[in-house]
Amino acid sequence: MSIKLNLNDIKKIMEMVDKCNNICIAGHKNPDGDCIGSVMALYEFLIPFNKNLTVCIDGSIPYNYKPFVNEEIIAKEYNDNNFDVVFILDCSDAERLGKFTNIINNTIKTICIDHHKTNDNFADINIIDTDISSTGELLYDVIKATGKEITKKMAEYIYIAIVTDTGKFSYSSTSSYTHRKVADLIDLGVNVSKIDNLIYNSKPANIVKAYIECISGIELYYNNKVGITAITKKILDDNNVDMGNIDGVVEFIREINEVEVSCVLKEYDNNTKISLRSKSDEIDVSKISLRYGGGGHSKAAGFEINENIDKVKKLIINDLKEYFGEI
Repeated sequence: MSIKLNLNDIKKIMEMVDKCNNICIAGHKNPDGDCIGSVMALYEFLIPFNKNLTVCIDGSIPYNYKPFVNEEIIAKEYNDNNFDVVFILDCSDAERLGKFTNIINNTIKTICIDHHKTNDNFADINIIDTDISSTGELLYDVIKATGKEITKKMAEYIYIAIVTDTGKFSYSSTSSYTHRKVADLIDLGVNVSKIDNLIYNSKPANIVKAYIECISGIELYYNNKVGITAITKKILDDNNVDMGNIDGVVEFIREINEVEVSCVLKEYDNNTKISLRSKSDEIDVSKISLRYGGGGHSKAAGFEINENIDKVKKLIINDLKEYFGEI
């Protein structure tokens, strides 16, 4: 279900902002470009209101987004602070806030801005549009609806959110409206070439080596229609790389001509995180993700599970039997 922008909700939100003192802006754990861009754009939008602002993101900022983010403003831990309003961005459920989940229990009003179809409307005010390309694009609409100006810095963050979550405007959720909004952002001063180079063309050598190890471990199943690989702790340790810095592996697998579903297994100390992508309209990977408490979109989804990589790989391969039959 897609819930379109409600101007009454925008009015309520602005009234809350005017009346409150303490505001938290939170994104999902292990942040990606849409999360980071949306959180930072909203932070910039709220600065002129002279409120006490706190930014909460569980996880390190990947190397290619560091040039855009002042990490000093991001809270390291949550000490049960109370807030008047919490904005939750690009997050389909409260658990995705990670170590900051309890923020919801210590705030008066919660507002969620998101585009995931698995969002369960957990906030007091939910601005959800599952047809839109990214949370960043939705935030653009929200800010426009307030009648406030989008500054150059806000425009840069919104562009980062959109360009990364659309796969550089290649995913099916990219609409003509998406391009029109990006044109407006460019008119506001966004330097597309500079931002794209920093995000996509700035991998340090050790990250490239780790990336190569990951893709060299790709295994193909179901007559090459399913591609799977793993980002292990050994690969990370051998190359002195953080998990969040190895990006794009699951998209690389999806680029293989025969592959219809790609999967990357990410090994953590106590669990495994799974990223799934689909090229086919007939294969909804969010359904698989939901079985394990995850979420996402029909063509891009993920979940976490307290099992080792080998066990998870077997589970995924077995779940895909319904689409591809026997291996």
